[in-house]
Amino acid sequence: MAVIYNTQYVDEKYSPIVEPNLYYDSVLQPNLTFTDKYTMGRAGGYFVHKLGAGSLLAPTTPAGDFSGAVTADTLIQIILNNAFRKEEKIYAVTAASVSYDKAEAEFQRTIREASIGWQASGVACMAHEASEYGDTTAITDSNIKDYWIALRKYLKDKKATPNFGLVSTSVYEEYLQAVGDEYTPMRNDAIMANARGGMYFGMPIIECNLFNETAVTYYDYAGTLQSVNLSHIDVIMGDFEAFSVLTNLNTMRIIDTEDFVGVKAQVEMNSGFRVTNSDRIVVKTNTSTSI
Repeated sequence: MAVIYNTQYVDEKYSPIVEPNLYYDSVLQPNLTFTDKYTMGRAGGYFVHKLGAGSLLAPTTPAGDFSGAVTADTLIQIILNNAFRKEEKIYAVTAASVSYDKAEAEFQRTIREASIGWQASGVACMAHEASEYGDTTAITDSNIKDYWIALRKYLKDKKATPNFGLVSTSVYEEYLQAVGDEYTPMRNDAIMANARGGMYFGMPIIECNLFNETAVTYYDYAGTLQSVNLSHIDVIMGDFEAFSVLTNLNTMRIIDTEDFVGVKAQVEMNSGFRVTNSDRIVVKTNTSTSI
């Protein structure tokens, strides 16, 4: 549309700076919300041994004999069967007709979109394979402390070591309201300065806006496509060592193509997701609908 000042046409220009798109937060971080420790060389799947924990050892009297037992051994399967593949065509004539680096801008967008898909599927697996906390009471600024401590107790009673908590944007809002009243101004300022996380009773509390999604899919270790509604989730709390994310391919490239004059920006990631012990991760929802 032409620009007119009074009765005269004036020149138009297109900005060389591209307005960034909005994406979900990156909440899957190694050694914070997941582990990749079981990665061992090149493979499409791994089997992890899990030895039996045994029972509480009771004392006996001195000068006695040993009583031997064979420990049970089970295998946990982690299959790398979730491929995230994204391609963008960049026609040379289009790239030559704009003032910004179109190939680079499209490449960065392609990387970001593949990464967010990977994040979403990982969170969906974590939620679907965790144990479920039965209480669906809404979390408010007046009860968030009680529920945070109760979830921690739930995991500790199962002998787990909770060390992270993902929360919905609504719960994080209640958290900010609560800490504004509970902590000193200096502590409160430090929390407010960190937009997506803080420490709550010694544990990272991480805002997860992916909990707005109603249908996120991933392939489980058995090859079954699971669809997960994340919008019912208030909190996922657990031990990051109990959630494995393994990756055997992470490729990003810009390549020439014979199909047309121009290039293709391509990203491919291949990963496997598995909660290796559901007793060590718990999900609290605000509805009776099963995750």
